Amino acid sequence: MTTSTKDLDAEKQDPASTESLKEHRKRVKRRKVSEGRQEPSIVRDVFGLVALLASVSWLLMLISYDPSDPSFLQEGTSKHIPDNLMGKVGANIAALCYQLVGYGSIMFPLAGIYMGYLCIRSKKVNDWFFQIIGAGTGMFVGLTLFGSFSPIMKKEIPILPGGIVGVEMWRFFSGYLNPFGTYVFLFGTASLALLVATQLRLRDIGDLCVRFATMLHGKGAILGQRFKQFLESRRQDRTHQRIIRRELEKLEHNQEVTRDLLAPDPELLRDEPEYDDEDIQVDSQDLDNLPLDEDLTAEEEPAPAPPPRKPPARQPAKQQEADGIVVNPMKQVTATQESFQFVQEMEGDWVYPSSYFFNKASADAKVDEAELVSKAKALEEKLGEFSVTGQMREIHPGPVVTTYEFRPDAGIKYSKIVNLSEDLCLALGAESIRIDRMPGRSSIGMEVPNDKRELITFREMLESEKFAKDKSKLLLSLGKTIDGTPFCADLAKMPHLLIAGQTGSGKSVGINAMICSILMRARPDEVKLIMIDPKMVEMGIYADIPHLLTPVVIDPHEASNSLKWAVGEMERRYRLLAENKFRNLEHYNKAVAGGDMEVEEGKEPLLPLPLIVVVIDELADLMMVARGEVEESIARLAQKSRAIGIHLVLATQRPSVDIITGVIKSNLPSRLSYRVAQKNDSRIILDGNGAETLLGKGDGLFLGPGTARLVRIHAPFLSETEVLDLVRFLKNQGTPIYNHQILKPVETDDGAEEKGGKKKKGKSGGEDPMYDKAARLVVRSGQASVSYLQRKLGLGYARAAKLVDMMEEDGIVGPNVGSKARDILVASDYFDGVDGQER
Repeated sequence: MTTSTKDLDAEKQDPASTESLKEHRKRVKRRKVSEGRQEPSIVRDVFGLVALLASVSWLLMLISYDPSDPSFLQEGTSKHIPDNLMGKVGANIAALCYQLVGYGSIMFPLAGIYMGYLCIRSKKVNDWFFQIIGAGTGMFVGLTLFGSFSPIMKKEIPILPGGIVGVEMWRFFSGYLNPFGTYVFLFGTASLALLVATQLRLRDIGDLCVRFATMLHGKGAILGQRFKQFLESRRQDRTHQRIIRRELEKLEHNQEVTRDLLAPDPELLRDEPEYDDEDIQVDSQDLDNLPLDEDLTAEEEPAPAPPPRKPPARQPAKQQEADGIVVNPMKQVTATQESFQFVQEMEGDWVYPSSYFFNKASADAKVDEAELVSKAKALEEKLGEFSVTGQMREIHPGPVVTTYEFRPDAGIKYSKIVNLSEDLCLALGAESIRIDRMPGRSSIGMEVPNDKRELITFREMLESEKFAKDKSKLLLSLGKTIDGTPFCADLAKMPHLLIAGQTGSGKSVGINAMICSILMRARPDEVKLIMIDPKMVEMGIYADIPHLLTPVVIDPHEASNSLKWAVGEMERRYRLLAENKFRNLEHYNKAVAGGDMEVEEGKEPLLPLPLIVVVIDELADLMMVARGEVEESIARLAQKSRAIGIHLVLATQRPSVDIITGVIKSNLPSRLSYRVAQKNDSRIILDGNGAETLLGKGDGLFLGPGTARLVRIHAPFLSETEVLDLVRFLKNQGTPIYNHQILKPVETDDGAEEKGGKKKKGKSGGEDPMYDKAARLVVRSGQASVSYLQRKLGLGYARAAKLVDMMEEDGIVGPNVGSKARDILVASDYFDGVDGQER
């Protein structure tokens, strides 16, 4: 192609046209090169035909090979004319091939046939180049494998499976890699050859396997159903045949005893009418038209009725596909009241409450599959706008949220998808979308709220299979998971639970469900409850039930005393178990109940010890009144009380660092968080984000013991009427036996009492253990200032000021008068006289 002078001038004047002209020249040049590389169609056809004929002839030589045929490798045979279809040439070539590569020689003509077919059918050499490379690699693997069989073949067989080449290759690789390593190497090489020959990606192969498995699952379900129907029909046929056979046997047995063999009885003889020998005509109808009695049954062995046929509606246990996205149904597992393990173990006069006290579950919500698929496509499109590519694999509908399983392509970061949660909320108009990894899968779950939320009832949880079969007395019903599976947790294994959630998050309803779970399973002699409710609004409904160890505690100081009593009870139980050589309460109670404990004369017999559950509805109120004492008691109980059956359930709506301190948090690994106000609160309770995006009304995240995976649960709804019915039933069976000593201050060894964790010694003693030391210092030095006590005793300002105020109340120092120092109202030897009076 030539360029005129005008074109050159145009190129100099217009740079843009110059660039476009250069690109055009490059395209023309590439087109000519590609056209020059193309082979004429007639040459390609001739080459393909020659390859086919040669390969077929080669294959015939190998198939018709006879070791006794004369060849350059086999001389002195009795045959002069070979039986090979291709004559002497075929016999010699076949003998050479079998000697070199054994049975692997069959692969070469087959590869030639395939190459000839590709040459005739394909348009370009590049279409089958990689296939030939893959086929050659596959032949190499096949020869080596054939060579591995040669040492174990019998010597009578004249042909080695892998020939000389295969045997040598096997010896070479097995000498360096051992047989096992050689098999691994050959397997990897064969896989690589398959990928090169087919030019498939691993992800495509996985998709094909998944589709094939799904197809087999569907076909298997259909075949299984048909096989069951076939077995049922066969069983019915056999039953009918057996009944007919028995009836025929009766008839044959009756025919053996004829009338002629019986002796006539004169009393029974009667005149019989004479009948003519003419045939009697009987009016009959077609048997098919006669009416049948539907209630007619066989007397001997009735044939079982066939099972009722189900309508051809959607089966809930079967996956359904729509546009390649699998929609999984919600799980429904229920049990009857009679199947409960704890109901079957009733002892004494105690009657366990029935699940009929609680409302039934509503009808199963229908899943709109078309809407779910449309949301899945909307999510996929929105992710594509931010260059996040992948496939939406499955949809898992649930009672509150629906999980969309998304598998990102290679190179897509998980954090990038998580940061798009707010954008996905805008795309679907959802309140919040939680994104998390799906355990056990290489997929990401996007939890989208349902348009219509399903009401989860407490009765559903009671009638679930897991709740019915578990024998633990402290099994807590926490709700359902995101796929509708009932979720329960054993408080004895936690062994304590920390709960957080803002107002309106469903925290109180969840606590009521936990308490009712215990009341449904345990007798008063098995589990005792200490309920602490400083807010005075949540636990008053449980007053006077027989499981209570104390009245519902509402005073913070009495709550602190209760925790201190629990610490003392823990120490007492440990001493008791140590004296009797037991490691935990369960083994101790079994030994006492079985009568295996020997009691010394003069001592009271040992009794089983009940489990104790301390429920605190608002921890923040206690921490504000007696922070140090409450924190210390909770820490000691959380550290040591598991083995002796004392468990804590702590709840707060303010999960801040001053309420859930490091000491409390480190000793309570099991935590449950409902919706909180901000991310910081979520990090404090769960060590991570997520609780701030929950939906409220019982939607929570549970962190179990010994795991870092969060489980999203939806708490069951429990109305006040249902709780009142249960409480009324429990009250009718017994009254509580209160231990009022639990609420009183703990007496110390010197006769003093502790109230709210602080010592009280009367008017001259104050209410602080540092009071005596501080008063002596003030009287001896003559200085009654707050700053002086802070420096000398290392106290904080608030405590030092309170000590000075107590000295003023006891008449040791005078009142504060402006900027002047306080007067000392007692003599410097005042405490010498006090000490003398005490002696």
